[in-house]
Amino acid sequence: MRRWKLLLMAWPVAILVVSGMIYAVVQHRETLPVYGQLEGWNTPSADTQLVSHYVFVDQQRQPVSFKSFPDKILVVNFFFTRCPNVCPRMMHDLADVVEQFKADDRVQFISLSVDPQYDTPEQLQHYASSLDLPTRHWALLTGDKARIYRAAVVGFHVSASSGDGNIPDFIHTDKIMLVDTQGRIRGYYSGIVKREMDLLTQDIKKLEHE
Repeated sequence: MRRWKLLLMAWPVAILVVSGMIYAVVQHRETLPVYGQLEGWNTPSADTQLVSHYVFVDQQRQPVSFKSFPDKILVVNFFFTRCPNVCPRMMHDLADVVEQFKADDRVQFISLSVDPQYDTPEQLQHYASSLDLPTRHWALLTGDKARIYRAAVVGFHVSASSGDGNIPDFIHTDKIMLVDTQGRIRGYYSGIVKREMDLLTQDIKKLEHE
């Protein structure tokens, strides 16, 4: 009889534990919001007038567009190598995120320079080497300035401006964008806030399981 009483007393506790586990799983798998889709993502032909098909050049002098990585999750940000304040911290913390996915072929990181005249492929390669950036799945891009800025404003709905042209006056967002395999923007994260970078890591993993 005593054994049955103990079992009956244990049931409410067991139910609470199981309910908590189910809730945790649901929360973990909660679908990320959709903030829009990159212009031209579903255009059947490679229309280079649309953001999704803009062709840039990476640090290896290879042509790259957002459509160059089919079936991959994209993590995108804007920077420039001469940036004196925001970029060093953002790129350092982003490198920590990249490191966690360095063996994961489902994720591609893309950083576009808002100072393409200075940031040649050679300069980007030097920058990556000097900071020991893990570049296997990380493309640093340069190219046509108007298209880079349009990609920021029209494609990702973030700020980008060269100010009056002096080095400190380049204006760009500190946001890092998460893009799913359908070209949809699924998240914005401050590249200079540690907890948001941790959230980015979590959301990449969450997106991989959608």
